[in-house]
Amino acid sequence: MNDFSAKYTSYVREQVRAKFPSCFVTTALVNSKDRKLPALYLSYSFPSPTPGTDDSSGSEVWTRTKVVAEAYSGTSVQEAKAIISVADEAFYRLGFRRSNLSEVPNADTSVRRLTATWRASVDASGTTANW
Repeated sequence: MNDFSAKYTSYVREQVRAKFPSCFVTTALVNSKDRKLPALYLSYSFPSPTPGTDDSSGSEVWTRTKVVAEAYSGTSVQEAKAIISVADEAFYRLGFRRSNLSEVPNADTSVRRLTATWRASVDASGTTANW
């Protein structure tokens, strides 16, 4: 599998923290007692083979990678949008393209939450292409 999620997370974290130094960027689920806002949660789906890209040995050359991010803000939806915007720029530089952005209702009305999804096909060396 072409799994570069740790590399992608490190890069996105660096970019987001440059603009939002107090933003907590994680790939692990956070429980309510550990909550720190603002936050960006990144969730990677297991890479799946891109159809028709197997090499002669039968192993996949390209895999599809999908990242879902949730940005949380305790101050405003604008802050959550700004965090997603920085992440969007970072993922774009990595070769990913965003496929959606939406506001998600949260049980705690003092927290604003947005979600976005990025997709890319990735080869064994980490090169990305449109999915």
